[in-house]
Amino acid sequence: MLSKKELAIAGFYDSIYHFYGLANSFLTFGLDRWWRTAASKTARSSAPAALNALDACCGTGDFSLALKKAYGPGLKLTGADLSAAMLSAAKKNNPGMKFIQAEAKALPFPACSFDLLTIAFAARNLNIDRERMLAALREFRRVLKPGGLFLCLETTRPENPAVWLMMRIYVKTLIGLLNLLSPKSRSSYDFLKNTILVFYDADEFSALLEEAGFTGAAYKRLFPGAAAVHTARA
Repeated sequence: MLSKKELAIAGFYDSIYHFYGLANSFLTFGLDRWWRTAASKTARSSAPAALNALDACCGTGDFSLALKKAYGPGLKLTGADLSAAMLSAAKKNNPGMKFIQAEAKALPFPACSFDLLTIAFAARNLNIDRERMLAALREFRRVLKPGGLFLCLETTRPENPAVWLMMRIYVKTLIGLLNLLSPKSRSSYDFLKNTILVFYDADEFSALLEEAGFTGAAYKRLFPGAAAVHTARA
């Protein structure tokens, strides 16, 4: 059963889906597009024979689109998200692709359904607490075939303390500006700010993947160190 906070998160994204992509580009100087491209290429090189993939917490379908470009028509791709509004945008961005409304900790798929499971800029939204984060990761592993690839693209804490300081100042300043431009969405953007700044660092998240039962957890930082591509095997 969803907690009140999880329902609130879905409501947050229902309220900002119209300008979610614009906000992401605004926050990252457009680097989010390059990060998605890099992560989709990592998926393609790490799981070149994947035939069935799930893009979990797919939002407006931006990473689904990057995966389709990386793999071509040979990949059967399904998108899942809790927010109906985000899914409506995803369907427009990815005509013909299958989308389903679903909660990350209770995916409506049999065990061992997918060769590849991805999640981009959404793992931090599942981090209500450690146990809920682990529950979602274990559910992701359940629906992956043995040896299947899990790939997560997420913001991370830069190793360089100066870069981390600048990132914190930048995120807080930009979120403040977005709140001025759209005061009705203040709670949504404050939530976004907090998820970015308190999420696990790359080493911590790799350890969490191992705790959830994945093997071979690894990551690669993306310029300028504020995002990372995590991979692991079911």
